[in-house]
Parts: sequence; C-alpha cells; structure tokens
Amino acid sequence: MREKCFIDTTVLLDVILQGEMELLEKLSGYLLHTSVNVLEETGFKIIIASVLDSLGLEKTNFYRIKDAFERGYGGEAMLDRLHALNFMKNGLIVLPLEDVIFDDSKKIIEKYRLLPNDALIAATCKHYGIKKIATFDDDFKRVDFLEIVKME
Repeated sequence: MREKCFIDTTVLLDVILQGEMELLEKLSGYLLHTSVNVLEETGFKIIIASVLDSLGLEKTNFYRIKDAFERGYGGEAMLDRLHALNFMKNGLIVLPLEDVIFDDSKKIIEKYRLLPNDALIAATCKHYGIKKIATFDDDFKRVDFLEIVKME
C-alpha cells in the first residue's frame, strides 16, 4: 500500500497558478490527502491572485482586493483556476475535520508556534496518522511528527 502524504496549499497553488505539473508527478507514489481548510485557503488565494492579475498589481490591501472581486475583477482566470482546484480535489482524499482536531490544533499552536490554519493542518495529519507533508512552507519544519517531502 502506498504511503500517505498530506498536500498543502502551497503545492496546490504552484500547480494551479504556476503550472508546475511536475510536482504532481513527484507525488504520484503517495496516497494524497488534504482537508477542507486547505481547499478553502487555496480557493481564497486563487481569488486574490486572479484579482491582482486583472488589476495589473503584485499586491495591494485586502479591502481593495475584496472590493474589486465584488465588482467582478478576476474573471475567467479565476473561474478556470477554481475549476482546476476542483478537478485536483477529485484526485485527493479530503479528510473530514472533527472537533478533536480543532482542539488539538490549539495545543500545536502553543507548542510549535504555528498560525491557526497551519496548526489545523498539523493536527489533521496527526489525527489521521499522516507523517509526510508536501509543502513549501518552512514553518512545518518545526513540527517533529511531520516530514516534509522534498519537492525540488
């Protein structure tokens, strides 16, 4: 049986926004898992990137992005990217989040100094016995029960 690996937002975004399809090839030997909060975060960052692209900006404040999104900026690129995320989701095992995972994430925030969403990811991995994570987020290096899969 193939080893489990959790796929993080950073990898999904590189595939969708940068077209880094070889990342999926590097992970093809694993049984890939993710969670709803990763899918939500990825969707949120897709919207931000799409709106910034349509405005011709690299960055701006959140409220300007939100306002532009509500006025229709982001357009086809956003819809195509969200469709790609949905397509990728179909090839992943999406793990359910439970109250106990949320409760454990608070302990992980304290112990490893992770932000809440990263702590929720780590707690999800721990709960489901997943020891490997595909990510470009160096914060996960602090988590002693996770091993980052080399993506280079």
